[in-house]
Amino acid sequence: MILKFKYFSIAPIIIGFIFLFGCGSGSYNIEKGDVKDTLKYKSTGAKLKNFYKIKSAPLFTLQVSGGLNLGMAELSSNYSTVLDTQQFLEGQNFGVRTGFGFMVIGKLPLHKEGNVRLNVSTGYNRFQSNFFTSKSPYGSVGYNVLSIGVGLENSFSPSFRLKPYIAGEIQVNFISGKASLNNLTNNTTRTVTIKNTFRIGYMVYSGLEYMFNNRFGVNVGLKVTNANQVLKKSESNNNPNEINIRDKKVVNGPLEFGGFKNFTFTTFFVGVNFYLGIKDIVYQFNK
Repeated sequence: MILKFKYFSIAPIIIGFIFLFGCGSGSYNIEKGDVKDTLKYKSTGAKLKNFYKIKSAPLFTLQVSGGLNLGMAELSSNYSTVLDTQQFLEGQNFGVRTGFGFMVIGKLPLHKEGNVRLNVSTGYNRFQSNFFTSKSPYGSVGYNVLSIGVGLENSFSPSFRLKPYIAGEIQVNFISGKASLNNLTNNTTRTVTIKNTFRIGYMVYSGLEYMFNNRFGVNVGLKVTNANQVLKKSESNNNPNEINIRDKKVVNGPLEFGGFKNFTFTTFFVGVNFYLGIKDIVYQFNK
């Protein structure tokens, strides 16, 4: 199936806006020297022009986000409002295109400046053939994806309130699901269970963090995930109604549900951040 670029062509524009807005968004105004939040001047609220304050990079960041998923490649079925049962049976696509998900990321800086971070994540994504679309008379398909990932992040301004970043992770994924396929000729329904299947993939993402204070902030961003880049297989099962994911090209004759498929999707996400270890640092001008 041809990759449907029109569904995610806006991604480079959004990422470009993040960097242009984030990387040029703020600097420390030394002339104002606002130190009213520091311990030394808290009681008086003094503003001394010979002093200025900056924030240290966080020692740990916990990011909790949720978002909407839009399938790409073979995770984008041909018809936007109904399930195409024939294409699903022939293994041309996964039968779904939209869903939702949640993600939790722990971010640990690898050096004092805090730009390079080690990210460890866990996530859950749900896809359903009739999510945001019309119910199909031919049935429905749904998938659950549990993920664990580890990777690196570059935070461009870790000590500023506004922190644009870009990151990438290697993920292990467990994909399962269920399909209900209706035969309108004899009015019967076939239920196919997709057993928990292990795959290795990757995730790249970019976004903005904004701190309200030294402990709490919000985030927004965009990510692209390919959940089954490695270990693709298309194997037959003794029970035709209990199968594993069949996502590798079939060379020895046709196999029901079998065919080359990428479980690839974009996610627009928003969430909250919790920070540990941020301190206000006060400097004094040399006179």
